[in-house]
Amino acid sequence: MRFPALPGSVVMALALLTLMTSCTSEPETRMTPEQSREVFIAEAKAIIRAVFPTADPRVVVQVTDAPCGGPVGTDFSSVESMINVHGDAPSDNLDPDQVLNQIVEVLKQRDWKINYTRNHVAGAERKGVGGIRTGVGGSPLGINISGDTECVENPDA
Repeated sequence: MRFPALPGSVVMALALLTLMTSCTSEPETRMTPEQSREVFIAEAKAIIRAVFPTADPRVVVQVTDAPCGGPVGTDFSSVESMINVHGDAPSDNLDPDQVLNQIVEVLKQRDWKINYTRNHVAGAERKGVGGIRTGVGGSPLGINISGDTECVENPDA
């Protein structure tokens, strides 16, 4: 069976429609917002403790249920939270460069995709957890992990 040729504008419109439907604001996973925060916090603490086993990480949830997805980030049907986790080094005699190298190795072992490393900061992301920026502070030496949880469905929307 032979189909008639479609005009270029129709082909472009179909291609654009296909692209738009493949880039929806659907949340990545089926967690609740609270579950996404719990997963993020547990993972950030595990990263810090892998480098500083005796650390007692402190958690600050900066923003909960901020909209994510949508063409300009205003779609309240899916949300994410912004979280900061900090753990102090057991000793100030550690080298920040070596600590950052340890963090990057831990991230790789835990299946994080490293996006960048520079100036004692590494950026990474992992499906099911979210995106992080992890940095090594100077004095007192410590690890700061801040980032956004996975974009999840908002049950209140």
